[in-house]
Amino acid sequence: MYPKRLALLALSTALALPGLAIAAPGGNGNGNAFGRKPVTTTTSTSSTTSTTRTTTTTTTTTSTSSSTTSSTTSSTTSSTTSTSTTSSTTTIPTCLDGSGPLITLTGTWATSYDNRALLDLTRLDARQATFLPSPTDLYPLNLAGGSGTCVSGGVELGQYDRSLTWDQMHTMNNAGVRFENAGVTVENVRIDDVADGIRPVAGPFVIRGTWLSYVRDDCVENDHVQPGLIDDSLFDGCYVGISERPSLAIITSGYDGRNDLLTVRQSLIRLQPMPGPRGGLPTDFGNGQFFKWSDLATHLELDDNVFLAEQVGEGGASTMGIPSSLVGCSNNVMVWLGQGPYPAPLPACFTVTTDRSVWDAAVATWKLRHGVVP
Repeated sequence: MYPKRLALLALSTALALPGLAIAAPGGNGNGNAFGRKPVTTTTSTSSTTSTTRTTTTTTTTTSTSSSTTSSTTSSTTSSTTSTSTTSSTTTIPTCLDGSGPLITLTGTWATSYDNRALLDLTRLDARQATFLPSPTDLYPLNLAGGSGTCVSGGVELGQYDRSLTWDQMHTMNNAGVRFENAGVTVENVRIDDVADGIRPVAGPFVIRGTWLSYVRDDCVENDHVQPGLIDDSLFDGCYVGISERPSLAIITSGYDGRNDLLTVRQSLIRLQPMPGPRGGLPTDFGNGQFFKWSDLATHLELDDNVFLAEQVGEGGASTMGIPSSLVGCSNNVMVWLGQGPYPAPLPACFTVTTDRSVWDAAVATWKLRHGVVP
């Protein structure tokens, strides 16, 4: 039903190209996926970028030995229990494990890394790079070219005045990561203080293990309505969670997501009231909605996510619901901190709570799992 979803799986077994290492300009690397020392365990003596998760399984065995006394009237049976512990290690793959060309970015970047001629299956290793989005650096990572690109790691620290209004940020039209090539994976990237967090122009795409905060418009602007997967990500401060509302120019170009699927799973999305919301005064604080949708948007699947909202979005109560293109849904939690009941109907796959600690615990667990130092 969703042919581009199958194409996403096929990319991992696509072209195998010879390795190519390119060192980018810049000073000493002082960044990585989340601006801290990563927790990494290697499972072999060969060089690897795999991250491992160790689980411990306890197995209990009982051995029984019987002894009989010389007395004819009684017998004694004794039993002993021994416990053995075994550990197994599960490898979590990273897109850097591929065999395509390798580009390594290090140091601090105050100008854009703009590469529109990437080869198929290029691996972009930015784990030791820090980017500084600003009014003179609107797209710190701006990519196009061959399919199957891997973007792994990197810290983006926006240099925008945090008091700018929604309109001022939106007019500058900036995004932390933008790509025009199909089959891109963006993983373990930390982005703070930009207008849009990640902007796919082509698909299918994968966004996983990303941490976004103070995103002044859309955490993911998927206005080209591409199929994709958002997995295991923390969006801790979005004006809008995910946008699939094409502009007239995009619609005229023929983009139509109605036969495609976007899946969001095991992720955390918080709407954050921000200064000068759309249609409001500069002194107001407001936010948008979780899903900014359209009739041309993709189908949607939501599984094992936690959402948080403090107040009704600027578009009104009706915008706070879940799009009608929902085709799959399970085990989601909505944390509502506003007045009264949650302002819009939610499907049965949602549980509503007013307990802020549910969100805080989920964030703490996510950060622990990703090795973020408090």
